[in-house]
Amino acid sequence: MAATKIEPFYAELGRSIQAQRTKLGLSQESLGAALEPKVTRASIANIEAGKQRILTHTLVQLADALGLDISQIIPKNEHVRKASAPTRLEAQLSKHNVPTKVIRQLSAQLKLSQKEK
Repeated sequence: MAATKIEPFYAELGRSIQAQRTKLGLSQESLGAALEPKVTRASIANIEAGKQRILTHTLVQLADALGLDISQIIPKNEHVRKASAPTRLEAQLSKHNVPTKVIRQLSAQLKLSQKEK
């Protein structure tokens, strides 16, 4: 089975969270315990690696636990935000109840065919 591709937005967000946690000298376990509901050390590790999406209320709590305003941990790079935003085609397919897995496969194929040109 192929590894899941990390979305640039979540990879950058995770790096930001990890940098601040490390700066404060917090363990992943203690950061997770500061949230409500508590989050496991493994989940914090996955978030920092960009492998786990974050619910909005968890993101707000993470920022608070790290002593940051939420705007300080959200990726600022425009290319990171654009890279993780769905294309118009992806949005249209989603509206027509095309399964997410199929949309991702089609998007990957389209990107490959565009690179070959």
